[in-house]
Amino acid sequence: MSLIKVGLVGIGAQMQENLLPSLLQMQDIRIVAACDSDLERARRVHRFISDIPVLDNVPAMLNQVPLDAVVMAGPPQLHFEMGLLAMSKGVNVFVEKPPCATLEELETLIDAARRSDVVSGVGMNFKFARPVRQLREMTQVDEFGETLHIQLNHYANKPRAPLWGLDSTLRSFLLAQAIHTIDLAITFGDGELRRVQSSVQRHDDALIVKADMAFSSGATASLLAGTSFPYFEFDMKLVSSSSTLVELDNLWNITLHEPEHATRPTGAAKRWRGAWQPGPLDSGYERSGYHGELHQFFQAIREHRRFEADFASLLPTYRVIEEICSADAVAQGLQNAHSRIRTGIESLSL
Repeated sequence: MSLIKVGLVGIGAQMQENLLPSLLQMQDIRIVAACDSDLERARRVHRFISDIPVLDNVPAMLNQVPLDAVVMAGPPQLHFEMGLLAMSKGVNVFVEKPPCATLEELETLIDAARRSDVVSGVGMNFKFARPVRQLREMTQVDEFGETLHIQLNHYANKPRAPLWGLDSTLRSFLLAQAIHTIDLAITFGDGELRRVQSSVQRHDDALIVKADMAFSSGATASLLAGTSFPYFEFDMKLVSSSSTLVELDNLWNITLHEPEHATRPTGAAKRWRGAWQPGPLDSGYERSGYHGELHQFFQAIREHRRFEADFASLLPTYRVIEEICSADAVAQGLQNAHSRIRTGIESLSL
């Protein structure tokens, strides 16, 4: 398959600002239709491609337009329901994160992709960002040694209320933002996820999430994330068995700290620090990962193989999300029970 015919679903800001411009840079990709529940919004695609049909529902697009793949950017309910429909018709599916709301739904998507024998993909652009790919290359050389620990900080100031009709701000935050950070912890943990311990702090409508993970490789990871911060910021540190420390700052700068054993008579050791950042020729979409994730998704279709960020790859990530939500529900239940007991004791003392 050389030319891949693609239908777009959800012509909102994410599609217009990141996905569609990345698609337009690719050879042998032809966008042949666009769909949005708001037909006027769907017509915005004509700013980029003037001669394709636009529709206001996905079933009509799948029935009327021959497609090899769909690229969706909408709420998780849309990704789940229309992803299942597209796969049932043998159409390869790429959806923005999150692909669905729960682990159970993800397992349904995985099973549908397997039965339909199609390639699935999720927009995990952090994983494909140019600095993260560089970091992965650096940590895989023998000199780096084994990864012992990953520290991730993901600061945000939203969401402060549930999204997409869900009933949990915590789950909404984990799915909308921290999903990237959890996925990176699992990627660099490089082994089976063995243990998750977490806690959630709340203040008014904001929250802070702390989570520790352990992997079969022996690596551990610590995550600090939440919505109690003034703005978005992301940083990541990795410590290796060779006493090397690598820092990634806001998906931009990489700083490498490693020991250098001096041979001078004084015997004083020096620490060497090296820095890396994307070059001026790295385009914005390549640097941020949008171009890379879509390019590799279409390559997987051509080669009829798994895409690295397919539905199945997110199983451990969703397991962490479920563990955090379940642990928080237990903690909230205990807190409510203690509150009721205190209230009862106080009423008896009166």
